[in-house]
Amino acid sequence: MICQTYDVVIVGGGAVGSSIAYHLAAEPAFDGTVLVVERDPTYQKCSTALSWAGIRQQFSTPECIGMSGYGFEFYRNAPTWLAVGDDALDLGYVENGYLLLADEINRGQAKANFDLQSEFDVAVEWLDADQVTERFSEINVDGVSAATFGYRNEGWIDPMSLLNGLKRKARHLSVHYVHDEVVDLLQKNTQVQGVVLKEGGEIRSQWVVNAAGPRASAIGAMAGVELPVRPQRLVTFVFDCQRAVEHYPLTLDVSGVTFRPEGASYLALLAPGPDENPWSFDFEIDYTVFNRRIWPALAHRIPAFEAIKLKSAWAGHLAINYFDHNAFLGAHPT
Repeated sequence: MICQTYDVVIVGGGAVGSSIAYHLAAEPAFDGTVLVVERDPTYQKCSTALSWAGIRQQFSTPECIGMSGYGFEFYRNAPTWLAVGDDALDLGYVENGYLLLADEINRGQAKANFDLQSEFDVAVEWLDADQVTERFSEINVDGVSAATFGYRNEGWIDPMSLLNGLKRKARHLSVHYVHDEVVDLLQKNTQVQGVVLKEGGEIRSQWVVNAAGPRASAIGAMAGVELPVRPQRLVTFVFDCQRAVEHYPLTLDVSGVTFRPEGASYLALLAPGPDENPWSFDFEIDYTVFNRRIWPALAHRIPAFEAIKLKSAWAGHLAINYFDHNAFLGAHPT
């Protein structure tokens, strides 16, 4: 049973919302009550479940580098921090690193990012084009001027293992979860005082946390706040290669195609350009994009990818802050 009053209501029970719930409940100085509202407890179309669950340290601002550093520390300690009784937690961490390729136009920015990351002791290596070939023999460096390689503390995890671990621990720490949808906010003057649920009526709270991901702008609008957040549809294609290829890092190509190994297969995607109207909640998949744009880029960068077979595909959504692509943290000033 949920209560009618909580200290904190979190809108969205994916990895972000559940992480907030866990960190609140685990904080010794916090003795309040927490409710997480999740509209889809199956998580079948949740951004968390459909993500690549990448972990990287290569960012271009000190704040993001610092947060990602804490993130890795958390993932490394998750088996202990998220333990409940004798149940072990395995996030399936694969430390293959991130390889970010840069052409001549973007070389300067890549070097500036590398210099900043080095100041913060990020385990990243600068590679000129010939060094890329030395390190990764099957990569064709045509069009590549340089690269940065995160050789430690970068890779990926199983997203649902993380989410399930966060939820289990949060519940163990007395966080409540409810399957419902926030349809409005309770307000007095300019103060948000709770939420209105589609099925569960009114829930009053001192704080409402917007962790709705791609739907964050809709929650903000309920409070009269315009958030520059939109859902960006990303389609992941899964393919096999005819011959064995060295399992490379997650690689961001100069073409915009990103690929990485996934077990014995590979994942690839191409982020839509600014003129491709990516702001959409639909899950449609245009398979021609793979043949027209992704496969040629893959085969150009790794010739062995000439002989591949498309297995499947799925669509998911990112919450994109189109103002500066960073997170919104803290209370809104209004």
